[in-house]
Amino acid sequence: MFSRCPYCAEQHEVTVEHLRQSRGLLDCSVCGKSFDALRFLSEDKDSRLNDDLPYPDHQTLDQGPQTRRVWFVATSLVALLLVAQILYFEGYRLTMQPQLRAHLDKVCATLSCRLPPYKNLEELSVSHSDLRVRSDSSYLFSAVLSNQALFAQAAPDLKLSVLNFNGQAIAERVFSSAEYLLKPTTLAPEQTVEIRLFVVAPAAPIGGYTFTLL
Repeated sequence: MFSRCPYCAEQHEVTVEHLRQSRGLLDCSVCGKSFDALRFLSEDKDSRLNDDLPYPDHQTLDQGPQTRRVWFVATSLVALLLVAQILYFEGYRLTMQPQLRAHLDKVCATLSCRLPPYKNLEELSVSHSDLRVRSDSSYLFSAVLSNQALFAQAAPDLKLSVLNFNGQAIAERVFSSAEYLLKPTTLAPEQTVEIRLFVVAPAAPIGGYTFTLL
């Protein structure tokens, strides 16, 4: 396809992709003026301008770059609105993603903002758990808690359930980190702490226990 400049009659070969990317506007390589290529489009290389079509005036020429600027501003605003909606509805979940957290920390360091505390229970491990009777007939629950995340996170709450010999819960309670640690703490990456909980013996004999991090 071809389009002829209405100012100097120079003919330009164009493609559909070129017209789509330029939104139908062309800059003449001879006179340097912008014109509506779709308006003067033809299949024949030697075709002449249609005399019935008025030539664009100077005002039309000035609208090309302005139209592109308006289009750029409009698309930028739409993109910003989309990002704002994603952050509003998915912001907390995104800040908990390990792949994004490091980048978001850098952004907040620059913008002086604060991310919500990092929390990912899947990156906490508990080992060497034990429930043993003490000399005063109370029980001591102990375990080792490790933060395997790349980021610091607060020690979680812990739900402890004691079971009878049939595996049924006879007592349970949720303990905060202030109750099973010497002091409330934020676990640094790769930090390990010891859990110690003193439990009053229930009326029924204890046959086992389970625990869950919350």
